[in-house]
Amino acid sequence: MTFYGKVFKTHILGRPIIVSTDPDVNKVVLQNQGNVFIPSYPKSVIELLGESSILQINGGLQKRLHAIIGGFLRSPQFKARITKDIENSVKLALSSWIDRKNTHHPIVYLQDETKKITFQILVRVLMSVEPGEDMEFLKREFMEVIKGLICLPIKLPGFRMYKSLQWISNFEILQAKERMLKMVRKIVDDRKMAMEKKETKDSGSPNDAIDVLLRDTGESDGTQQRLPLDFISGNIIEMMIPGEDSVPMIMTLAVKYLSDNPVALSCLMEENDELKKRKDESGEGYAWTDYVSLPFTQGVISETLRMANIINAIWRKAVEDVEIKGYLIPKGWCVLASLTSVHMDEENYENPDEFDPWRWECELLGTIETYVSSA
Repeated sequence: MTFYGKVFKTHILGRPIIVSTDPDVNKVVLQNQGNVFIPSYPKSVIELLGESSILQINGGLQKRLHAIIGGFLRSPQFKARITKDIENSVKLALSSWIDRKNTHHPIVYLQDETKKITFQILVRVLMSVEPGEDMEFLKREFMEVIKGLICLPIKLPGFRMYKSLQWISNFEILQAKERMLKMVRKIVDDRKMAMEKKETKDSGSPNDAIDVLLRDTGESDGTQQRLPLDFISGNIIEMMIPGEDSVPMIMTLAVKYLSDNPVALSCLMEENDELKKRKDESGEGYAWTDYVSLPFTQGVISETLRMANIINAIWRKAVEDVEIKGYLIPKGWCVLASLTSVHMDEENYENPDEFDPWRWECELLGTIETYVSSA
């Protein structure tokens, strides 16, 4: 940024692009008032996920899908369920770690373990698949799919794209996606048939994301049409992405940051031990509101997201010439709205390279576009 400024043009993954590290420019691009920006991701992503990907859809369908899933994730029923699922999964994992002490493999690889936990919880939330053969199948195939999401679009041996596209005989990644789609589509079909057999098919709270998407009738956007089953199946797979990479990585880095900061670790343990003591005395289980009521814990979460948000940028393309803060973005050019650069800018944060959960106690941060929720 010292040499090029906060907004500059370059080439990334074989395409001309404008990189914005300016929070004001990013805000305009992401809020997209006037619909002058549309999603535009690297070729490898589109080749694997398709044009109907949740990353590619725009306009009314995008708003509809976000409203459906967002409403489900914010519902009290979901929060109660996810809290219980997290508690049970973590207890089970901790128990297995204790049992590992007296084996030939006593070492716990934290990122691998957090991947197991988050993937299991996410698959339950999305389609109510419990641990077992089906979940292991999804995990195995999804790990192959995720390898091809970000890669150079060059048809030469040695590049991941060379192995993942249809013009190569050995296209394991696309085959893995097709196998996943077949399994998820069967789950969607079975669920739809079960709903149709019930006299009151839309009664009660939805069990998972598939239920929510199947129940939507299109009233919110005026289409009065239900979502296609292939569309639901494909986007359920995409919603699994956080369970493989972003959330496990953030959890792993949180442990690393806290290990390097004994004072922060002590404060975090003290706050959570106090909550545990109250729960033990009352005999109550943990609730979503318990976690959001812990101020220092929330500061640790926000600071971890600031430093470890591996979703470091969001891709958009201008559909017409746009001028923002004196910068002209030509029609057809992509904009990479960088989140990491905002988080690590010393103009926004004092000593941005330091893990400092106490910084979130400062009310002045309410004026800064931090985007930590993007994770």
